[in-house]
Amino acid sequence: MGVTQVHRNFKLAAYLILAAVAVGIFKIISLYWSSDFTSSEIYIPLLMNTIILVLLLWLSINIAKARNWARITFAVITASIIVFAPFVVLKEFNASLTTGMLSSLFGLFLFAALLLLYSRGARQWYADNFAGS
Repeated sequence: MGVTQVHRNFKLAAYLILAAVAVGIFKIISLYWSSDFTSSEIYIPLLMNTIILVLLLWLSINIAKARNWARITFAVITASIIVFAPFVVLKEFNASLTTGMLSSLFGLFLFAALLLLYSRGARQWYADNFAGS
């Protein structure tokens, strides 16, 4: 089997996911910059945010390689993030305008990447290249 050119939407989606990860890192920094790290209640949200960002980074690498399992996993994770996003974003806007804006931007990048991964061209590319496998 020869080398197949990856559809451009996969590369663009991977870049959007990387942009979301960068925004997530800035969000974590802005959230925890002045936090009291002696309090034990800060560690679980920090750990969860870090796990999500590392997972998104890993998925973006595999999405750029056109791995279908990564596309499906990303869709499930993004759908679950988008379901809870309104509640989180409203809470974060109440706490800080900067954090709320970063959360909104994070969600928009993920949603745009999801749309690219399931666009007509991307679906057709998968149908053409992996029909027999």
